[in-house]
Amino acid sequence: MKIRSVLLSLFVVFLPFQSCDVVQQVANDYGIDTGTGLTEKEVIQGLKSALEVGTNASVQTLSKTDGYLKDAAIKILLPSEINSAITQLKSTSAGRKIYDNLIKDIEEDMVISLNRAAENAAVKAKPIFVNAIKSMTIQDGFNILKGQDDAATLYLKNKTFNQLVDAFKPEIKTVLKKPLVFNKSSEAIYSQFVKSYNDVERADVINALKLSPIEESDLSAFVTQRALNGIFQKIALKEKDIRENPSARINDILKKVFGS
Repeated sequence: MKIRSVLLSLFVVFLPFQSCDVVQQVANDYGIDTGTGLTEKEVIQGLKSALEVGTNASVQTLSKTDGYLKDAAIKILLPSEINSAITQLKSTSAGRKIYDNLIKDIEEDMVISLNRAAENAAVKAKPIFVNAIKSMTIQDGFNILKGQDDAATLYLKNKTFNQLVDAFKPEIKTVLKKPLVFNKSSEAIYSQFVKSYNDVERADVINALKLSPIEESDLSAFVTQRALNGIFQKIALKEKDIRENPSARINDILKKVFGS
């Protein structure tokens, strides 16, 4: 796609709902030809539609069952320190037996639980994204226009991340507190494991095996962070797709605005 077309697309999608004379003035400042025959109503409709497609598609996909779990790119696994410990345990025949008989099923159930928690919380993002989009200013639009390929996604992340943490974490915590195995929740199992693993009396063993202590003691916070990373990753991909791929422009107004 030609650079001027890309700039025009970015400008039309991510500037706030301004009048056509403002659109033309900013376009002139950046040397962009807006001779597209678009009316103010069409520009507004295209802007609304593009923003809705970019955020809603991601939220709808991830809030479904297996939205996180079956997507290898964003699937939430146990913290890397735990995975390292499990890998080390499985490296010996005795350790492998312990893993297969005592840990494997619990690990799999916990991973499912982490992803179900994220999927359950994902719907909370929609109203927060809507408010952030409505609050865009002209300066926000300039910054997005001059920014990198995922500038709009970064704008949303900067505007909404703290609100999303506040909205996601309670939902995630509720799921992680549900009984999983032996009438214990994922959160309880995790806390017990971390405490035992990091116990001072076991420090020599950890050092001998070259393992790192587990720094993340709050499982809900860990899952919240990973869940949000996943949702913004999806939004960034959708942003890129809408700008570059004609088939991603799923209605007439998107085709008209972005195809101009």
